Amino acid sequence: MSELTNEEIEGRLNAQRETLALVVALLAGPDKTSERIWAELEARFQFQNNQEDPGAVPSCAFAIESAMMREFKLIFEEARARKAEWNAE
Repeated sequence: MSELTNEEIEGRLNAQRETLALVVALLAGPDKTSERIWAELEARFQFQNNQEDPGAVPSCAFAIESAMMREFKLIFEEARARKAEWNAE
């Protein structure tokens, strides 16, 4: 397997994010299922801080979870923007 540059990885991840946002925007219509799609996505980027010691050093797992939540938020925001753009047309 060839080594990928950081730029290549970022480009591929951006393409996946755009694709997922497009799919979410296409699936989200004016019904209860659509409300659930938006709610489920939004719930995944809401930070749940159940940490007992707020001064503790974040672990690697925390960093991964934080990155994952940021990605959910980016997908959510991109999908909402697409949907709003289409509704304006």
